[in-house]
Amino acid sequence: MEGYRYQQFAYLIVPITAGVEFFLTARSDRKKSGRESAVTVVMDAFGYVFLGLIPALFLFTIYCLENRLLQEVTHLLHRFDRYGVMFFFLGAWWQVFLITFLRARRAAGGDDKLFVRVWLPYLLFGAYISALILWVAPFNLMWMSMFWFAGTFGLFAAVGVSPPTLSKIFLVLAILTLMCENVLFIILDAIV
Repeated sequence: MEGYRYQQFAYLIVPITAGVEFFLTARSDRKKSGRESAVTVVMDAFGYVFLGLIPALFLFTIYCLENRLLQEVTHLLHRFDRYGVMFFFLGAWWQVFLITFLRARRAAGGDDKLFVRVWLPYLLFGAYISALILWVAPFNLMWMSMFWFAGTFGLFAAVGVSPPTLSKIFLVLAILTLMCENVLFIILDAIV
């Protein structure tokens, strides 16, 4: 197996965490409302997608490509592999925003531990993906990425944004980043 594949396995930490966060948020919403709702069902479904389906597709694709299986669909597998890398590589940012949205949504009940519940994981994941993905990137992109996470934390903490507002902000950030990532992927895929 190529050496870069082992780094790709480290990317799985972010979507797996997102899946767990979906399940925890759905359970928290059920406890608050005392009933099952469409939102909790959708969150559970996303939990299964992020925790099970995405890693399974990623691992299956790598396994098939590395062992030269399913030769008749190799082109499709390479396309899945490229999108999988883009999903984990560039997608790490929107997934961290998504995790922060879910954590802020759960923290909406009490502001007492906002730093520990929301901001500390946000900063840790920000440092993790910045170092993992941009370790050898040009133009000091790793430090620019870390500054983005520290700067947004500092700005929102200084302004004193409430958890419900914070969850909305990070949901919008996640959606915008996901859309920009897919547009960029389509452009890069057309070039390559």
